[in-house]
Amino acid sequence: MSRRATVLVVDDDPDTVETMRDILEEEGHVVLSAKNGREGFDLAVLYAPDLVLLDLEMPVMDGHAFLAAVRRVPALSTMTVVVLSGASDARLACEAVKKPLRLDTLLGLIGRVNHAVP
Repeated sequence: MSRRATVLVVDDDPDTVETMRDILEEEGHVVLSAKNGREGFDLAVLYAPDLVLLDLEMPVMDGHAFLAAVRRVPALSTMTVVVLSGASDARLACEAVKKPLRLDTLLGLIGRVNHAVP
């Protein structure tokens, strides 16, 4: 069995968060969630997740501000961030994936993170 990953889902859509949580927990991963970038940043600092699934358009602190804040924290500089958006400026993250996210794509992301982190 692959290593359990800690995944932070930062999205203001509760249905998206719930779906990702169900899928990832079914696969044995630990899931943290935040409804905006401010909450997500606070969780990232506390838990240093292996992977962040990040929406760009959110209230309070959007995905762009989240990415900028994360880049200022050296301990989070190696954290993998995947933007879940079709926006052209999603290239600011490590990787961008169009919504809606397919199950095989999500599990592939987790597999790559598990393979890259000892």
